[in-house]
Amino acid sequence: VKGGDDVRDFVKGGDDDDDAVASPESKKLESEKLQKLKDRVQDLVRGSLGAEEADTMLAGLSSFSSSRGLESKANADSTLLKLTAEEVKSAIVFLGTLPTPVKDTLAKTAGYPSYESILNLEEFAQNLYVNKDASTEKLRRLYFESFSKNLPTGTSSDTTNKEKDEEYDLKSLSKLLSSKIEERSENSTRAMELFPRVVQDANEEILPSADDANVVFELLEKSFMATEKPIKVSGGYIIRGKNKRKSASELLDYMDAKVAKANPEWTDKYQLSFVEIYSDATEELFEDAILVSPNKFEPLANKLLAGATTAVALFSSFVYCIDTFGENTEVMQRLKDASELATAGGTYDIGWFNELLIPLLVTLGAAQGFHELAHYSVAWLKQVKLTSPTILPSQALPYLSFQNRIKTSPKGYADLFDIAFVGPLAGLSVSFLAFLVGLQLTTTVDPATVQLLPSLPVGFLTQSTLGGTIVDLVLGGGDGILLNQDAATQVPLHPVAIGGFLGLIIHALDLVPVGSTDGGRMSQAVLGRVWHLTFSSVVFFVLFVASFTSASDSGILLGFLLIYSFTQRDMEIPCRNEIDKVELPRAVAALVSYLLAALILVPLR
Repeated sequence: VKGGDDVRDFVKGGDDDDDAVASPESKKLESEKLQKLKDRVQDLVRGSLGAEEADTMLAGLSSFSSSRGLESKANADSTLLKLTAEEVKSAIVFLGTLPTPVKDTLAKTAGYPSYESILNLEEFAQNLYVNKDASTEKLRRLYFESFSKNLPTGTSSDTTNKEKDEEYDLKSLSKLLSSKIEERSENSTRAMELFPRVVQDANEEILPSADDANVVFELLEKSFMATEKPIKVSGGYIIRGKNKRKSASELLDYMDAKVAKANPEWTDKYQLSFVEIYSDATEELFEDAILVSPNKFEPLANKLLAGATTAVALFSSFVYCIDTFGENTEVMQRLKDASELATAGGTYDIGWFNELLIPLLVTLGAAQGFHELAHYSVAWLKQVKLTSPTILPSQALPYLSFQNRIKTSPKGYADLFDIAFVGPLAGLSVSFLAFLVGLQLTTTVDPATVQLLPSLPVGFLTQSTLGGTIVDLVLGGGDGILLNQDAATQVPLHPVAIGGFLGLIIHALDLVPVGSTDGGRMSQAVLGRVWHLTFSSVVFFVLFVASFTSASDSGILLGFLLIYSFTQRDMEIPCRNEIDKVELPRAVAALVSYLLAALILVPLR
């Protein structure tokens, strides 16, 4: 069934036989024939564009200055040539992917008033098959060739001018209708809704053309049974169909070799991926398709804005670390005295303060450094390019996260999982080790240094079930005495312990499975795009509710959701192979990671 192409061929076919005129013997019937033809064209325009838009278009054409209601068409009188049940099923699925204007046009071709009037789709498919000739050449001849050959003739110049105006109106209408149908057909699919804005809003200059998409289409042969020609979408072209190879990876390896051999320059700019997309048919939620797209995706964020955001986050992190000493009156008094000496031009020494501040900064930096190093190392091994990180600020933490974008597509979901997984794993490992060491240093520090230690309030420590419990075990003996104090009570801790505790929360937030966070990338690799979107939405809702119901007012979760909504709500760019999901060991690793993140982020009280 080639309904979309038939309608386009039909409306574009009106440019033939420009000079044909009717014979004098038919002059009596010319007026009636012309009116019938105008009525039929008027029905086609209304069925394709809708009554309101059609009336606006027709009002500007002199031949259609008056309107009439739609009339029913004659039913097809041909004897049905039976299609097989499988062919009928395939035809109905394909019909479901067509835009409404094309459906209505096909319905009229088969003798129905409109697509909505069809009660039996199987019968419609059979009837459309019978009328396949009428849907192209026959209707084209009846509507346009017949019109141009039977134009009214007259002796006066006024009559001749009127005939030419009416013919011109019909030709103009055919071109307008053709362009409208082309536009509707290109924009009617919801296939790309699962892909991020960096793909959908890619610059037209880097997108493949129709000829580039046909390079892939013409090489498919029997490896991929395409159900239609390449369709232009936001971000490239899609080719729907069914893989005839044993696996998705085998199809990609085969097609990569074919394309590289046939057109070596093509692979320098473009790539083909085997992905899941939303189905336009009502019977299925999603389907497999080949996506022809650029092989590199530049982030949409302005570099100047990203640099400014990083600068703000670094400054706020430095201020946050200093603020951990804010409740220590001894430290604040000594810093005040040093400031007064500096103002008076005297000599002052704050080396003692730097000796306490630097371990805190180094602990946070080391954990994040290993986090990023793990990302880039695995990405390099997988031949995937990442952007330089943008540091995201936070009002409740030193910073929220280091955000790096993936610029080139991973080969498959396994590669995407590995790149995402190793970062939080490294960051949490370093932070947890520093946390334990820092707590031990807290218990062994000399009395003079104890008076200068930074501190965290009990209410903040209880934001983490894991962290708060460990603090209580090491410093309070595990009896709950420490954490049962007032939320505003300050707990002095060694700077390394504070850095480790803050690192646990920061890297655990990276594991939250929403959008394109590291946890979100892992979720997408395990579940696929469709189910990751569902899972991510549920997690977001739970965190949003928890941010208002928590007894603490630190705002960690709410701040995370706010920044996430602006920076990481999209899913990741397409992998080359998104049909094969990750194996069971990686799925188990993802589950354990999510449970660990929950243990860190769920409040103790």
